[in-house]
Amino acid sequence: MVTFTNQKVTIDLLIAIIATLILSTTILAISTNNWNVKYENSITNRTGLFQQCSNAVCCDRKELDRSVTILAVFSIIFLTISTLSSFILMTTTLDYKNQCYILVPLTFFGSGIAMTLTLIQILDRIELNGYSALVFMVDSVLSYILGGISLLHANMFYL
Repeated sequence: MVTFTNQKVTIDLLIAIIATLILSTTILAISTNNWNVKYENSITNRTGLFQQCSNAVCCDRKELDRSVTILAVFSIIFLTISTLSSFILMTTTLDYKNQCYILVPLTFFGSGIAMTLTLIQILDRIELNGYSALVFMVDSVLSYILGGISLLHANMFYL
């Protein structure tokens, strides 16, 4: 049995709180409709990241693209797994090392990759100047940064 200082618990708690912040702001960025559409005739008829058609008569396609939807859902799933696993592993591994903590940085990097692929998919269709798009871009960068921090933290205390 190895005893750790309060530094481990503090960093664990900080990672879990920042992960919760990233998860909540990503969900809000995906669910709001402040993504600006690139084409002028589509501005009044389409809203949100998934570009749902608000007027069925004017739109020929119901949503922007299935790959955007799938990648956005995967990024939310990865962020949820990383947030929950960081909270669970923080409370269950107070006094010993656990190899399962590698799940936290892997899911952060997975969510960052899914968010980056989402941005690449929508870059040619949507102007990324709405505040929801900017929050989503910042969250993807923060996901990579927190993945790196949690990987260093795992090397220091868990592996």
